Amino acid sequence: MMRRIKSKSIHHGTLMLAFVLTISAALTGCGRSDAAAAEEALQAQSLLEQRRLGEARLAINDAIAMRDDEPQFHILRGRIEMAAGSLPGAYDAYSNAMSLDPANVEALQAVSQLGLQTGNLRESLEATDAILSLTPDDPQALLMRGLHAVIRSRFAEADGYADKILSRDPNNEGGVVLKARVAVRKGEPASALRVLAAYGVSKPETLGVVMTRLEIYRVLRDAPGMRSQFALLRTLAADNRDVQLDEANFAFKDGRPQDGAKLITALLADPKLPEKQLPAIVAVMREYAPDGLDDRNLARVGETGTKPARLAMAELLVDRAKLARARVLLGGLDGQDLHAVEAGIAARENRWSDAIALTDQVLDEDKTHCLALTVQAEGAAAKNDLARALTSAQLAVNQCPGQEQAWELAARIYERRDDLENARRMWRQGLRANSQNPNLTKAYVDWLLREGQEREALAASRRLTRAAPALLSGWRLYNDVCTRLRQACTSEARTGLADAATLYGVDLLPGQAPPNGLFGRIVTR
Repeated sequence: MMRRIKSKSIHHGTLMLAFVLTISAALTGCGRSDAAAAEEALQAQSLLEQRRLGEARLAINDAIAMRDDEPQFHILRGRIEMAAGSLPGAYDAYSNAMSLDPANVEALQAVSQLGLQTGNLRESLEATDAILSLTPDDPQALLMRGLHAVIRSRFAEADGYADKILSRDPNNEGGVVLKARVAVRKGEPASALRVLAAYGVSKPETLGVVMTRLEIYRVLRDAPGMRSQFALLRTLAADNRDVQLDEANFAFKDGRPQDGAKLITALLADPKLPEKQLPAIVAVMREYAPDGLDDRNLARVGETGTKPARLAMAELLVDRAKLARARVLLGGLDGQDLHAVEAGIAARENRWSDAIALTDQVLDEDKTHCLALTVQAEGAAAKNDLARALTSAQLAVNQCPGQEQAWELAARIYERRDDLENARRMWRQGLRANSQNPNLTKAYVDWLLREGQEREALAASRRLTRAAPALLSGWRLYNDVCTRLRQACTSEARTGLADAATLYGVDLLPGQAPPNGLFGRIVTR
């Protein structure tokens, strides 16, 4: 991640007066519509300074709609998107500004840095070279050039850029971190630690150095070292939810489930938790805490957690038939979510009339409620109404591809209709959408074994270990299948299981490129 670099070179917090002068100069003598555009831009700047980002977005978009050839408008949009945490939006805005004003330093720096993070590598490199053509010793541009060299595995070249930065300023944090990361990628993690140690002799620990040292210890599989760095990050990155989830995952694998549960609880009880982070949190719980949190921690989630967080936890507990714990969360739910969870509980208790009545009530108001659709499919299947059950299950997976229970329901309904081809299709589609899900994979493997499809069962369990090599449950499943089928792969599975025990990190999503930023995960394989 590179937000610290951007905060120095992109987000200037421009004063209103300076912006007024810039816009006034740019639009001197323009017509009434241009004056209106300038007024909208000034309003957007004022709203940005008040942190009213949604309104600021609307205002700057109105300004650009009226006058899209003014680079300062796009730069302001870039600052607003940066403040809102939208890297793609900021990149798009600054890229537009650069196309209108190729020598604009702020736009060049932004495209150089944001392009690296958003996957626009060619544009990032071109902007970086443009900066260096103007200022050959610019340390940020040299750093970007070094990171591009790392991405291309040109480690000697990257080391050269680090040395060039440090020759001018031995205390340049970016240069030190770049040199350390290059050493790790060259297979010299001990050398990387020495580089960082020399930097920290005369100054307090910094976030960048601690994050880098954490990654080096992760590569070394040094659990005590990682513990020491996470302890520092609780202060240096107290509000970083990604770091908190990383530490929770590490704590569980490190044999400290109470510490892991404490961290997970803090995340789920966070009233500002973004919904997009829930799947990763649920995946960690599914792996290490399938019974959920204890009642006290669940009560915290119910009191202050977001509605999506409460629903996700309740749904997980209902799916695992932990109904007493699911009921702890009912007080924190309301409306359709409350009725959907109550329907799920009724279904687990075989109170199908209650379950169906509750789901009908929810779906009358919200026809896309995924949990209600899934429970409706279960209820219809229980009453042998397979057509309705299949329709509800398919609607659920279309709305929520992560709804593992709905995929399994759809496959089993096809099986009950003696349509094994479509049953297999639903299993496969579900696993394509959830390739790191051990529960869905195990259900499919069990189904294949019952159908006598032993080779495919073995392949499906192996695919999970490829998609999620750090997942212990995946290697256990692979080992179980190998053992059951008396295959030679048991040795491979046991070796993989032992190896995964010290892979201290959440697996990258399938197809996800390793982070390109200065402080992200160091991937050496």
